Amino acid sequence: MRLLRAGESTWVLLLVLHHSACDGWSVSLLLKELAALYGAAVRGEPHPLPPVQCQPVEYAHWQRGQADKAADERKLRFWLRELEGVPFNVDLPLDRPRPEKPSGRGGAVMFTVPADVRTAVERLARQRGTTPFVVTAAALGRLLAQKSGQTDVVFNISYANRERRAFESLLACTITGFALPVRDGAAGSFAGLTDRIARTAVECMDRAMPVRLIAPALQERTGVAVPDRLDVGFAYQSSLDAEIELPGLTTAIEDLAPAASRTELTFGLVPAGDRLQGFVEYSADLWDRATIEGWTRDYVALLRDETGRALEG
Repeated sequence: MRLLRAGESTWVLLLVLHHSACDGWSVSLLLKELAALYGAAVRGEPHPLPPVQCQPVEYAHWQRGQADKAADERKLRFWLRELEGVPFNVDLPLDRPRPEKPSGRGGAVMFTVPADVRTAVERLARQRGTTPFVVTAAALGRLLAQKSGQTDVVFNISYANRERRAFESLLACTITGFALPVRDGAAGSFAGLTDRIARTAVECMDRAMPVRLIAPALQERTGVAVPDRLDVGFAYQSSLDAEIELPGLTTAIEDLAPAASRTELTFGLVPAGDRLQGFVEYSADLWDRATIEGWTRDYVALLRDETGRALEG
């Protein structure tokens, strides 16, 4: 942590966190605690933070206690059925040939889903008895199917993985993921696609298993090489509160995007005020920034048009 003076009355608090120790949920907790500590210091009062209720070691013990070989075998059978026939790669158009070995170079593009589109997303979610995450994931599935020309696509879903109330106050990285297959993503009504994704997402989350554990069995069954990670990811970070109020100060939270990419393409959405703040992390080996900027515009337009039609229908 460093406090930098950037002007006569402007300061920057630079906070660097390793992802292995901190996820998006934890960032929100840290910001809330920082606000509580700062407010108490300004008022000259004892801090109001409750005693720490859970430490990472307790989560690790719980997680180890959940290990069940028979349950894992049932999960694996589910995934073999769920992913049968779905290509693991999304054949998106590239700006240049894929290198033999990825360099890790990348970039990040920020974009905004306007307030009226977010309102439509939430209205459609309520109408279909689901969540904004499902609606926005369905839109990404449709976009990927359209861009790739594939009937079926699959991408990784990240979620907080805090299944007990005691874990909600935990500062750690508990994030995990699961594969979300989207079949016939470009076909049919968007309301119907949303309903299918809602059912699939619940089933997959209940049986979440990392792709690296599924890949060997899937490869053995199909005889086709299966990667141990997915090219595309999606995260709807409804738990990430990127706003903070400190007495006597005007504050803003900003992310510093490194010129690197952990996957080929990762979409993310974070509720911010009355809008959704979006980001795309992409591999610079494969795409130019202008291409990704165009895809973010396509995504917002698709979300606007599809939710509008679904609500009118």
